[in-house]
Amino acid sequence: MSSSTAATSPLYAPPGSIHLNDKEEKFVQLLDQFARSLQPPIECRIAGGWVRDKLLDLPSHDLDVALSTTSGYQFAVDFAHFLHAHNVTTGSVGRVAANPEQSKHLETGTTRVMDLECDFVGLRSETYSDSRIPDQVQLGTPLEDAERRDLTLNSLFFNVHSRQVEDWTRHGLEDLKNKVARTPLPPRQTFLDDPLRVLRAVRFASRFDLAIEPSVEAAIKDADIQTALQSKVSKERVGIETTKMMHKNPLLAIQLIHRLGLHEPMFTCSVPPPHPRSEALAAAEILHAAIERGAGEGTELLWLAAATCPYRDAEVPGKKPVPAVSAIMAEGLKLSTEHRNGVAHLFDAAKMLDPSLEGRSRIGIVLQNTAVRPWCQSFVWAVVMRILPTWKGMWTSEHDEVLSTFFRFRDHIEELGLPAAIDQHPIVDGKQVQALLEIKPSPLFAVIMRAINEWQLDHPSATADDCRQWLLAQWQGDGRVTWEGQVPAPVNRSKKTAKR
Repeated sequence: MSSSTAATSPLYAPPGSIHLNDKEEKFVQLLDQFARSLQPPIECRIAGGWVRDKLLDLPSHDLDVALSTTSGYQFAVDFAHFLHAHNVTTGSVGRVAANPEQSKHLETGTTRVMDLECDFVGLRSETYSDSRIPDQVQLGTPLEDAERRDLTLNSLFFNVHSRQVEDWTRHGLEDLKNKVARTPLPPRQTFLDDPLRVLRAVRFASRFDLAIEPSVEAAIKDADIQTALQSKVSKERVGIETTKMMHKNPLLAIQLIHRLGLHEPMFTCSVPPPHPRSEALAAAEILHAAIERGAGEGTELLWLAAATCPYRDAEVPGKKPVPAVSAIMAEGLKLSTEHRNGVAHLFDAAKMLDPSLEGRSRIGIVLQNTAVRPWCQSFVWAVVMRILPTWKGMWTSEHDEVLSTFFRFRDHIEELGLPAAIDQHPIVDGKQVQALLEIKPSPLFAVIMRAINEWQLDHPSATADDCRQWLLAQWQGDGRVTWEGQVPAPVNRSKKTAKR
């Protein structure tokens, strides 16, 4: 990798810029002592996020130690032996083989020292051809290692021996102070070398409220770079970065995704969105405003629902059609089943949570629905979806009234005692029902159990004897006919067999 700067020495942070706690102080002392004892001595620098966070007075327990040697694993093994001789316990030393897809380009040693999670890996220099995975990685200089990083403020080093913060790009300290997202090398080169850095730039810009340097913004909007993001970065990596964006400042993250034209390359699906992509931004703005006004807590699933809002109402065709939002979670981002089902459930729940609902059992049955649980989260999303059609970028008195209506609905739910009631077991359980009515498990039995649930919700003070008396009366009267009429018609399996 060729350098874009003529710097041969770093800039330094003022003395005392980093304050080590007792554990960090002991760790640095022992690491310095060990590294100097080797023949030849090995230079050790703590790199990246820990340095940034310490300069910002933020807690950080993950240390990436950059070494002037290629085998981080062997260094970690030897360092652990040294620590044990000094009565310092460590975790077991793990070996992470080079795995470029996970951004592990040299062998890494990992261990835990005094509650600090430590990775040891060599300084590296990289060359790229036509992939985000470098085709050559070798031991590099501090400058070369700094230049391969995503942003200048993530390229700082803390020299364990001199106790100085080194800024080899000569922009990192200034950019951290001024809250600027800048790439160490020209942004087009940085992003084409590894398009994943686009998403990392957005994540850190949203997390630390950074102004994106104009040339960086222009590069992110470049069609070649956005194409590279879609074609060269695995869906798993996109999913990891996307979920990380949904925590510290998710509204700003979605605003940046919208402004930089990243929605399409990030949230991919085999069907087009039936609603404008700008509705992701609108939903995020409403969600943020509703949370600020006491609607509830913002969760990762809620923010992912906002991000995928343009795809609501769309389905991916197939033997069993799948909601497009589920397909994005499962295939576009390679997220978990919880994400796949959870986001789709929020859109279903928003249609079910209607403040005009009346009756303890009617409301309770809605709250018991799998799509609605947890109901407090679904409540927030129902507010968002109710406001979305009238959203013009500003919260209005009309939206205050919508929120007030939902607040009254929430108060009513709590006054009815439903948050606890919806999780209560049947006061007459399945075995007792079978014995009482002399029936076996069947589709009719399932209908009866649903009827008991509804009756129990409407009679919160009733006893098991009350329920049994009601059940027998229904079974011996018109209730049985009603229940039998609710049994689903049997599936004609002969037609299915014939098709085969």
